[in-house]
Amino acid sequence: MNLFRLSLCLVLLFGMMACADDDQDKDKEKDENKPKPICPQVVIVRELDRISDYGTESPDPTQLVAKALMNNVNGDCAYQKDGIDIAFDLTMVAVRGPRLGGNHVSLPYFIAVADPDHKILQKELMTADFHISNDEKTVEKTESLHVVIPVAKDKTDTGPNYQVLLGFQLTEEQIKAVREKEDVQFPEPTAPPAGLEKQK
Repeated sequence: MNLFRLSLCLVLLFGMMACADDDQDKDKEKDENKPKPICPQVVIVRELDRISDYGTESPDPTQLVAKALMNNVNGDCAYQKDGIDIAFDLTMVAVRGPRLGGNHVSLPYFIAVADPDHKILQKELMTADFHISNDEKTVEKTESLHVVIPVAKDKTDTGPNYQVLLGFQLTEEQIKAVREKEDVQFPEPTAPPAGLEKQK
């Protein structure tokens, strides 16, 4: 009788374990079949995608120290408990100007987060450091960047309506120079993937 009871208990135990495994497999399959959440847009802002540095001189091609262009952005996001984790690579290209002394130039840019109402929630100033050797006219640089947008777990459906804005930190004179025709041309930008794009 005791042996029978032991066998019955083992059968029930293995049956329960099999049911648990089935439930886990179903949950895993359900998670895999869920549509991937849409990432917030990472946008290179038009007219702030390039910078011309003339030092303390007035904007003139002969006085150009260096200029740079935000060429492409590529990355992905993950929805976490504390918000949306966005990791992306920003590619920039810099051009040597006739007044660049040495092989190094640092140019300011920013990363900002805008909410669904286009209100700026946060803005961080960064510096892009370029090393341009004497035998080079242009150089490309990729910055690996990371942003977390705090979004409540029950508000993740609003995630795609947030934006991460990228641009160079320009003075009024530099903005004016961007709008004017310049002699030095940049390579044609690479088309970014959906959700990671330049502003039109």
